[in-house]
Amino acid sequence: MNVKLFKKLIKDAVTEALYEDLPDIISEVLAKQNKQQLSENRTMSFTSANVTPLSGDVRNSLMAKMGAEFGFQQPQQSTKLEVIDAVDEATGERVNPYLAFLNDSAANMSHADRSGLRNLD
Repeated sequence: MNVKLFKKLIKDAVTEALYEDLPDIISEVLAKQNKQQLSENRTMSFTSANVTPLSGDVRNSLMAKMGAEFGFQQPQQSTKLEVIDAVDEATGERVNPYLAFLNDSAANMSHADRSGLRNLD
């Protein structure tokens, strides 16, 4: 008998046996395994014991502490918003300093953001 033909017959027989019996073998092994439910637990705790209020404003203190934890640098001095009384020379109307921000925000809103705004009461 030809050795190459013999090897080919063995390869074909083993391949056929694997295709037929491998799913049964895998299901038997999985049935015998001790199945445990996979669960993940994570507890988070936050205490404000180490947060010192900045001039009585707890909200700003918490914001500064959380920002520092995430690597954001807080401004050294508080910035005050001032009223801008600018007038557009072309139209003679007052300039809204926040209009560009509002337009940019509206242009970059996702569909979910817009639908969430519609649901506000």
